[in-house]
Amino acid sequence: MLPLGLGVPVGVSLPAFALAGFIWAPYMSTSMALFQRSTSTARLPAVLAANGAILVLAVPLGTMLGGPLVGAIGPRPTLLLCAVAIVALGLVAGAIAISRRSPRLPGDAAVTEVSASR
Repeated sequence: MLPLGLGVPVGVSLPAFALAGFIWAPYMSTSMALFQRSTSTARLPAVLAANGAILVLAVPLGTMLGGPLVGAIGPRPTLLLCAVAIVALGLVAGAIAISRRSPRLPGDAAVTEVSASR
């Protein structure tokens, strides 16, 4: 969305969307594997239910908020605002994930559960 929000030529926007599609394609399987790896077997149904509830609400909520925003500031500034917000949120989430990262030891519960299921 960033190239469209900045108004770059179509020759740049199309490869950017192709790259975004290439990155997005494995998202669901990667996130599911991450949930399964980092959550205990007992808590996995609750975590997946919470994730599903958030995903089901995200599209209508985005549409509800996006419509008036496009009407107020226009389509190109809305795309730019959304792109900048996504990049900022990704950077913040990445920084939090890196700061909370702890090395897993072979005796950890999550590692043991994954090893036992193989």
